[in-house]
Amino acid sequence: MSERITKWERVLPERSDRPEGVDGSHPMRAVVEQIASSEEGWTQERSAKVRELFDSMASDWAERNGPDRTEALAEVLERLSLPGRRCLEVGCGTGSVLGLLSPRFEAVVGVDLAMGMLRKVDCDGVPLIQGDAGRLPFADGSFDLIVAVNAFLFPREFKRVLSPSGSLVFVSSNGDRTPIYLSPDRVGEALGEEFSGVSAESGNGVWSCFSRRPFWDEAMGA
Repeated sequence: MSERITKWERVLPERSDRPEGVDGSHPMRAVVEQIASSEEGWTQERSAKVRELFDSMASDWAERNGPDRTEALAEVLERLSLPGRRCLEVGCGTGSVLGLLSPRFEAVVGVDLAMGMLRKVDCDGVPLIQGDAGRLPFADGSFDLIVAVNAFLFPREFKRVLSPSGSLVFVSSNGDRTPIYLSPDRVGEALGEEFSGVSAESGNGVWSCFSRRPFWDEAMGA
């Protein structure tokens, strides 16, 4: 564990109904690592293939939603005092966690690569944008918080659209058995030395939260 990451105790006990997962040999793992490590890892061809894949799964994607998809993020929001008014969920899918975010922030926006997913969202009042997280359609410093649940990490773009005191919450709802998975250590390495943060296991999942500001002073009430 990096010295820049504080590891907390498990937040919730592991659930007995843990969803079926994958191991480190899953082909998506290599894609996740390549994208986090280099801007060249996310090509137009790869973007198109991922969009096609998730469009093809959109019809029954919402049926996979359950407590295991939301409990880790819910714990982050309860345990950390995350300041700011503007929140972006990257890879919002069919909107399973937008309902957790919208009451807590003045402005919440959901962005997803797959239009098929966005058509299934049922969350009134939340603007939805079809967009590529590798080329986010927002100005520099547009958001105080980025939330990414089971999503790819695009370090350059995430840092660009975060405000100077902004934070990133990165959640893998099924821990290291999540197909799109990056460990808290790797998230921290990809973001760089200017970021520090905290991580914890939560139920079946794991979450981390990173910020440019002195994280412990504000987010943890030190």
